[in-house]
Amino acid sequence: MKLTTKFTLLVTGCTFLLLGSYYFMSIHSASNAFLKFNQQTVVLTSQGLLNDALVSKALTKQSPTLSINEKFTQLSNEFPNQQFMLVNKRQKALSSVHDLNNDISYIPVDNGYQFKIEQADTEPLIVQFNQGQMDFVVDDTLYELFWFPRSMFKQKQAENRLLTRLADEFMLSLLVLSLIAAGLSWLGAWYFLRPLKQLKMSFLDIEHGKLDTRISVQRKDEVGEILSSFNNLASWLQGLHQQYKQMNSDLSHELRTPLHAIGSRIEAMEDGLIPMDSEQLQILARELKSINRLIDDLSLLSITESNQLSLQYANADVTQMLKTLVERYTLRAKQAGIELNSKISPNITATIDEQRVRQIVINLIDNAFKYGASGKEININLQEHDTYLAIEISDNGQGMNAEQQSAVFERFYRIQQSRSDNNSLGLGLPICMHLAQLMNSEISLVTSQGEGASFTLKLSTTS
Repeated sequence: MKLTTKFTLLVTGCTFLLLGSYYFMSIHSASNAFLKFNQQTVVLTSQGLLNDALVSKALTKQSPTLSINEKFTQLSNEFPNQQFMLVNKRQKALSSVHDLNNDISYIPVDNGYQFKIEQADTEPLIVQFNQGQMDFVVDDTLYELFWFPRSMFKQKQAENRLLTRLADEFMLSLLVLSLIAAGLSWLGAWYFLRPLKQLKMSFLDIEHGKLDTRISVQRKDEVGEILSSFNNLASWLQGLHQQYKQMNSDLSHELRTPLHAIGSRIEAMEDGLIPMDSEQLQILARELKSINRLIDDLSLLSITESNQLSLQYANADVTQMLKTLVERYTLRAKQAGIELNSKISPNITATIDEQRVRQIVINLIDNAFKYGASGKEININLQEHDTYLAIEISDNGQGMNAEQQSAVFERFYRIQQSRSDNNSLGLGLPICMHLAQLMNSEISLVTSQGEGASFTLKLSTTS
């Protein structure tokens, strides 16, 4: 499963878990709170309702000589569980009679009557009446009398407590879920960053020269691909390090041998042990030529590996080029007792860098003479295909095993690893490989131990 899929599923799962938990916890808390609140409200309201007949009877019993204030006070004292309000119907205003415990104000509305009752430390209570509950006249003034149970104040307080409780429970739920989310986030970060931390430590090991460092890969997502790439990189660096150590050793030997021979021969000439004639000078020239060849090969390999070699493409007669090379090697094959065969298709031309293609073919033919001479047969073939030309150089010599085949294109690698092998520097095939790659072509090898080797240069004929 890809890392993006894992991360998406993790975030989605955590989100659904948190939101779902918060939703169900909120629903549970609110349901319990509202159920309890409604039960209390029903009890308070049912117990506090006052019948109109009782109020009418109380007013009738009062002395007609009492003032409006006295009537209101006496009525409030007789029904202490009720909150009474008196409105001058003509003036549409609250009577000057007021309650010492509450601050009551009349709010004019288009339909009905509305009152605002405020108590200390409590949210204002708004009471709406569609019509007056009872009319009565005092001193030729018509009043509207309204009342409601004082238990509604308790109901309002209970409502405030309910809201406070819900707010506290929701806040607690949010805090708990936030802690759970933080924990899940930490676990997710730990899960995703653990291999990256391991990767960091492995890079530090590589930096300190531990090139054999590897990471166990058990994941199949993008992180697993990164860890696998690190292992590949570490293997490549380790191989490169070994290769350069071997290269330095080989270079030291390849340069030391001819230089030592030149120095020894010059000292012998100076001491009069050997004559300073043309034969000795030719020997010195051959040694210098060997050094120059090594330097030229290293220079060419360097610029081909860095893609800095400039190719000179032109239309060339590939058939004629190979026929010329066959003629060039015919005498050498005859002297070595080797049968040189060729099967070259006629009239094949292509846009190539003829100099570099010839250089590759010469290297492959020289390689066949060096390591395939025991088979007494070398074949040079040319065939044209739809998108490429195939130049095959094969022999029936000693061939190569799997280990040799995998290393044959590495610099300074020689089939015969003895340093006494002066016939090869181990640079020819690496140069051929890089030249072919620069020309968008390839070199393939088919070989097995004791059955010879076949190198095929596939020259691309497409742009």
